[in-house]
Amino acid sequence: MLKKTHLIASFTPVFIFTGNLEYALVASTFGVISDLDLALGMKHRTVTHSLLFAILVPLLSGIINPAYGVLALYGILSHIILDMLTKSGVELYWPLKRRVRISRFSYNSVVPNYLIILACILALYYYSAEKIGVISGLPIFKEALKFPDININLFFRP
Repeated sequence: MLKKTHLIASFTPVFIFTGNLEYALVASTFGVISDLDLALGMKHRTVTHSLLFAILVPLLSGIINPAYGVLALYGILSHIILDMLTKSGVELYWPLKRRVRISRFSYNSVVPNYLIILACILALYYYSAEKIGVISGLPIFKEALKFPDININLFFRP
């Protein structure tokens, strides 16, 4: 996956469900943190794409702010799942060397990246347009892009 795909794919759901820009930015930061392995010269998609990393980083982030712990878990897991859609997969159970991928959807091109980006842009457009009442007259879009009304304020402090 491309970095921009990880950024927008972790930003969009958090922003739509919470309406909180800070939380969405924190989630998108954690959505790309797994690619630090490249900057650190480590083998790509190993330790930073593992369940161990997906558990330890949110626990440490949760010490700073419990909401950040939840956002870290979401961001890192979304990154791992998106990378599992590629042909090379991830070492989910690191230090075991076995690579895990979602084989039915594995790809090796940029087309799925841009489809995910487009879907996120449309979702953000729908969300913002609905907030200002632009889409209220377009029932086809409203029904097709309907998001569940979930109250997740139990996890986040306002």
